[in-house]
Amino acid sequence: MSDETDLQEFLKEANIAVLATVDGKGRPHAAPVWYLYDGGDLLVSTGEGSQKHRNIERNPEIALVIDSRELPYFSATVSGKAQIEAALTDDRRLELATRYLGEEMGKAYTESTAGGDSITIRLRPDRTVTFNGRAGR
Repeated sequence: MSDETDLQEFLKEANIAVLATVDGKGRPHAAPVWYLYDGGDLLVSTGEGSQKHRNIERNPEIALVIDSRELPYFSATVSGKAQIEAALTDDRRLELATRYLGEEMGKAYTESTAGGDSITIRLRPDRTVTFNGRAGR
């Protein structure tokens, strides 16, 4: 990955991300999440009232680390202020689930989790740091 276009393509891949927030006692909280790349923003769905949600309500400064764990290694740490939004639409939920699970399992997952209380975390990046490295370097 060498330029902005490569980064944009990387963010469109279905890599598991780690969302980092800070709890009410100032301790870090990191959790693996699925995400959608949405025209420059990153969207994460989580349960309403979850630890992630509560942390962001107190402190919207977050980081999302997205990495490829196969050679060639690459990662992007995207940080900025999160916005809490309404739950993803059913179509977007299906898009997210099929991105990570494939069509059949994604549809089954979406149907089995319908009606749950969720919110969307929108991250509009203020800063992105990338790493492109090799093992043994």
